[in-house]
Amino acid sequence: MEEEKRQVVRTLKQEFDEKQGRLRNLEQQKRSIEATLRRAAFTAAQLDDMPDDVRTYRSVGKAYFLQPKAAIMGQLEEVVKGSDAELKKLSSSREVLSKSTDSLRAELTELITSLRRA
Repeated sequence: MEEEKRQVVRTLKQEFDEKQGRLRNLEQQKRSIEATLRRAAFTAAQLDDMPDDVRTYRSVGKAYFLQPKAAIMGQLEEVVKGSDAELKKLSSSREVLSKSTDSLRAELTELITSLRRA
């Protein structure tokens, strides 16, 4: 009986660790998206001060392409919209995963205390 409980604890611990790892990955993705948003906002703020007919360079990997300001502003707007949507998805995923992790933690605590009493 006690060995069965220990096996359940090991299984729950593995599941808990896996979910904790996923939570860390979500946080990493969130930080990356937030950095992209800050970069896009900074670039848009710098371009705002320039005249509308100015042509600017847009970096793509290691290459730079000459494009009108309006095209670059449109691309930056798309980046912001996409990033916002992605942040909302990550936030809801994090919420669900966090609740699941909390319930696993409670279950693990309960099992471990019952093993210690026995």
